[in-house]
Amino acid sequence: MERSEIERLPGMAGLLAGADHVDVHAMDGTGTVLDLAAGILSYRPAWMAFLWRVRVRLLAVLGQRGHRVPDKARLTADTLPRTSGDKAGFFTVVRSDGETYWIAEGVEAHLEAAVAVCGTPLVDGRTRFHVVTVVRYHNLAGRVYFNVIRPFHHLVVHAGMRSVLADG
Repeated sequence: MERSEIERLPGMAGLLAGADHVDVHAMDGTGTVLDLAAGILSYRPAWMAFLWRVRVRLLAVLGQRGHRVPDKARLTADTLPRTSGDKAGFFTVVRSDGETYWIAEGVEAHLEAAVAVCGTPLVDGRTRFHVVTVVRYHNLAGRVYFNVIRPFHHLVVHAGMRSVLADG
């Protein structure tokens, strides 16, 4: 998907400015943007918990100490924070209209990453969901870190989407 197409997704205007990396995962299903965002943030199978522990060690090797495995989120569409500035796990909500997009950002010493969950209704009553990740490196450690974890990032996003939308 081209950047110009991504910027036309609901809520995305201006989010890609200065991005070092942008990726998009798309999947059709039923439910809402808030269902999908809450489900992805709450998704934590055992293999993903292992990846979180590896992440902490990798960041320590890169000189980024003080990171820990976050507690598992237990969010639903009703409990998902949606007001700008509210915390959703380690993310802070940037903006949301509660229906077609939900966008949050995590800022760390080595990088900042935004996650956007956007939905566009289809004619069959289903929705085409897009999960967009936007990364900006703060230093060399951020660039190295993200490029090491990038394949796992794609796996986590895709698996999280499938876990929520599998019945859709």
